[in-house]
Amino acid sequence: MIALAPVLLSLSCGYGLSSKLNPHIKTVAVPLFENVTLEKGIEEMVTDELIDVLQENRQLTITGERSADSVILGKIIEYKQTPYSYDANEEVQEYKVEIIVRVEYDDRKKRKTLWKEERMLGWGTYFVIETAGQEVEEESDAQLRAAQMLAEDIKTKTVEGW
Repeated sequence: MIALAPVLLSLSCGYGLSSKLNPHIKTVAVPLFENVTLEKGIEEMVTDELIDVLQENRQLTITGERSADSVILGKIIEYKQTPYSYDANEEVQEYKVEIIVRVEYDDRKKRKTLWKEERMLGWGTYFVIETAGQEVEEESDAQLRAAQMLAEDIKTKTVEGW
């Protein structure tokens, strides 16, 4: 029974489980996301974050689109920046940035779509007014947090199949 404890513990925590990847898929291509918004540069940020997360995960090898077993295609379809919090004088203290993408994960060997999301959301906030212990931040800080959230969600859906 003691010998089974590490196995049971790993299964109950969600770790140690094999991925939901099809066994024939070993590589993935991540072409630059298309950006149909007016916010320039976020397509590189989202694409780069996704590549970084997939490389850290190590379940798929990143490769060029021509030789890949699978491909993640993305399009940034919406970008929003809205007030998120106010101070006592009703001045905006914090903004929320939202990046909404359409993402598709295709199996190139079997020529089929494995999953598709029409509207996947990543978001982050940033402070514009220095308050007790909070530094003034840039919009790009929130964009990066939104891109990281999207990258994690896309990776999870791709390798774990949630």
